[in-house]
Amino acid sequence: MIDELAEIREAFALESVEMLAEMESALLILEATPTAGDDFNRLFRAVHTVKGSASIVAADLVENFCHALEHLLVQVREHELPLTKDLLSLCLQCHDHIKGLIAAFEASDTQLPPRHEQLLTLITQWQAPIVIETTAPPEPEPLPQSDETSTEESTAAQKVVRVDAQKLDQLINLVVELVTASSELESHVKRLGDSASFESASAVSLLVKKIQERAMVFRMVPVGDLFRRFQRLVHDLSASSGKKIQLLTAGAETELDKVMAERLREPLVHLIRNAIDHGIESPPERQAAGKPATGTIRMNAFQEAGSIVIEVRDDGRGICRERILQRAFERGLIRPLEMPERDPLALIFEPGFSTMDEATLLSGRGVGMDVVKRTIEELRGKIDIMSSEGQGTCFQLRLPLSLALIDGFMVAVGNDTYILPMELVDETIDLPAGAAAELLLRGYLNIRGEALPCLDLRDIVEPAAPAPLSRFIVVVKQDGRRVGLAVDRLIGEVKAVIKPLGRVYRDARIISGATILGDGTIALILDMPELLRIHGS
Repeated sequence: MIDELAEIREAFALESVEMLAEMESALLILEATPTAGDDFNRLFRAVHTVKGSASIVAADLVENFCHALEHLLVQVREHELPLTKDLLSLCLQCHDHIKGLIAAFEASDTQLPPRHEQLLTLITQWQAPIVIETTAPPEPEPLPQSDETSTEESTAAQKVVRVDAQKLDQLINLVVELVTASSELESHVKRLGDSASFESASAVSLLVKKIQERAMVFRMVPVGDLFRRFQRLVHDLSASSGKKIQLLTAGAETELDKVMAERLREPLVHLIRNAIDHGIESPPERQAAGKPATGTIRMNAFQEAGSIVIEVRDDGRGICRERILQRAFERGLIRPLEMPERDPLALIFEPGFSTMDEATLLSGRGVGMDVVKRTIEELRGKIDIMSSEGQGTCFQLRLPLSLALIDGFMVAVGNDTYILPMELVDETIDLPAGAAAELLLRGYLNIRGEALPCLDLRDIVEPAAPAPLSRFIVVVKQDGRRVGLAVDRLIGEVKAVIKPLGRVYRDARIISGATILGDGTIALILDMPELLRIHGS
């Protein structure tokens, strides 16, 4: 019985997430254009839906509070109260309070939340300000009839089945195991030489791969769900900073791995906070520069060349490269007489770096941007900066489509196989015996007149097998520079299912994961950014 009640509470909380997001979205739009139109109807429906769901699961506090708020909104709809900025601000506070009430209900917390009685009194006793009407109030758009709404909701419910995330992950893990077992079966039958059995095993393998592709889709969520979380953040930071800022989004339908979406939240929060604190100017500064008083932050997502690209762009003051270099000199990150080979903008990702003389509530402590970059790289992605002084800054995040699969290039050193992320591989080069000696001596190779810095993977992994006479160079591109990686053999492209590392490789920083090949052997996935960071300097 206790388990059933817990499941009911959890289901109610889960179903309320969408309605709370709808409520918040409508309120933020209404603050800009306070009219009793479509967005007001969205707000009303969201509150009404949460109230109805709360009554079904006996969440009395939620039901009573939503009922009081709904009554207030009815007065607005009937023109008994005007839709003012103050009332909308109160509704935003109510949204946050309802969210807290639902969380308390899910956790079986019977303690009355702070400000509950205060907010309830404000709602029930809200009075219209005494004003002289100069224009007629806008005509309200009628709310949909309850029976029509019910029909729409019923139809939508028939198309959606909610599945617990943990159960979904378990299913995908089983599918991954099935893919591995199918590959092993196909390899075994091939070795036996039975053509009929091999055809059957190949057919099974093909079906399994299709199941795998479908299962991986289950992990994908629209990026719009992630973007919506930042509308309120920008709204609150805009108010606290005294700046006028709007957030515009595009590409909401673009899908990405749900685990990746969860991991991206904190990095994106930091980028937005930095844009507001460092980038967007105050209204007087913007007007003096010939810009609109309201600053704009744009978030865009799209697919490109097998990757997910997310951009965070502002129209602020941009980043001063001279200022970056000056602060780098002061902090000893570079020497006064040397100029960095890369764009100075890359220096902002160094730990402890900040251009702010004093820390603010939003930023300036020199922590965060290095964490942002590290988080993106842990997701097998990369981050680039484009900035123009006086015009703004754009952070571009490029990420893989899935964290469960990797498009890789497989190589061998000794008897061991390794996989490099395919998006980093630029080209492969035959390495004759004489060139191998040159590599060992200098660490560089002359490739078409270019001095190419090279690493020998043998020196890093130390295989037991002797090196062959002729070897190969895999040229990888990382942070705008090319680096060669010497290997014994080239095997070719592979789509691998990523498995977590065991205890043996837990401390191996250059290994990001592993995969099981069709013959049952294990191939290790190289963390190229970390490998180059440790061994490539």
